[in-house]
Amino acid sequence: MEIKAHMVSAGKAEGKAVVYNGPFAFLGDLDPVTGSICMPRHTLEGVNVVNTIFVFTTGKGSSGCDFAAWNAKKNGKAPAAIICLESEPVLSGAVIASEIPAVDRPDANVVEIIKTGDYVKVDATSGLIEILEK
Repeated sequence: MEIKAHMVSAGKAEGKAVVYNGPFAFLGDLDPVTGSICMPRHTLEGVNVVNTIFVFTTGKGSSGCDFAAWNAKKNGKAPAAIICLESEPVLSGAVIASEIPAVDRPDANVVEIIKTGDYVKVDATSGLIEILEK
């Protein structure tokens, strides 16, 4: 299944999906040393998103998110790509600065269609999401 989307940050990646039906911030939600969700009582607390296709609704950020994303990427602890329903300015800046491929505004509700564990390809440059395994 192919879904069209809008490029936020160029690049291509593929991998297993981790899906979260809620907002995400690199600063506070992700441990840049381990790549795990570290926010206490978060639905995904303890889940590692390293080299995954991380799917969520939108960003929730502060001015430190770009550095937190860059730090995770530098440490090899960032998602391989991001798919979200709508990227806000802080998330957009973070993924661009960190060179993490990302898309938003997909033609379908990916939070409902993609399931954790699905194998997904993202060609952010072309604005294409491909779900290979369900």
